[in-house]
Amino acid sequence: MKFLPTSFRLSRKLLIIVTGVVVLTGASGAAAIFVGRDALLGPPAEQVSGAACTTVSTVRLDRNGQQWLRKYVRSDAKDGDVRIKTALRVAGAVSNHEEADLYQVILLDAAGPVNRADMRGRAIGAEVLFARNPSAIPGMAAPFVARYTTGQPAGNGEFYGERKELSLDEIKTIVTAMKERADCIDPHAVEEAGGHREAKAEGGHGEASAEDGSHEVAASEH
Repeated sequence: MKFLPTSFRLSRKLLIIVTGVVVLTGASGAAAIFVGRDALLGPPAEQVSGAACTTVSTVRLDRNGQQWLRKYVRSDAKDGDVRIKTALRVAGAVSNHEEADLYQVILLDAAGPVNRADMRGRAIGAEVLFARNPSAIPGMAAPFVARYTTGQPAGNGEFYGERKELSLDEIKTIVTAMKERADCIDPHAVEEAGGHREAKAEGGHGEASAEDGSHEVAASEH
C-alpha cells in the first residue's frame, strides 16, 4: 500500500471546499461565540413576536351602541419590551377573529391578581388599545395606543417602574417584524356543538356584558 508523501499539500481550491463544509456542518457553535448568536440565527422569537401567554377572561361591553372588547391575559415575560410585543400580537390576533369597535388587551403577570376588580393600576404590565376607526372612539386619536411599565414584576405580580408609551412608528416597526401572530392559549375554552368557543375566566368570571364592566378604556389609569 502506498502512502501519500509527507510533502503532500491540499490544493488551495480543495482547502477552501473542505473549510466551507466544516463551517456549514460543524462549526456553527464556535462561530456563534465569535460572531454572536443573533447574527447567525436571528434574535429569540419572544424578542420579535412576544412571549407565550394565557387567556384570563374576555369581556364585551356595549357603550352607546359600540362594541368594546377587553381581553385580560397572563404572561411570565419579565422584560417590558417583550410584554408590549406580546400584547400587540394578541390584539392583532383577536381583531382578526372577533368583531368590535375597540379592542383592549391587558397583560398581567403570572403572579398577578385573580379577581377582575383588582386587574388594574400596578397589576397591568402592558396594555394595548386598537380601533379601526379611532375617530369614533372617545379619547382616541390614532388606531393604536400601546404602553407598558419598564420594571420587572414584584413577587405579588405588581409592576413598579417608568411608564412608557410607544409611538405609532415604533408600533408599526414591531408589528411588521412579527413572525408569530398567535393568540394566547385559553385553558378554559370549551368546544361547543356548533364549533363556537366559550371563554371561561379564572375565579368564575366569563364573558361579560356591559353591566359587568366598570373599567374605562384606559384601565391602567384607574
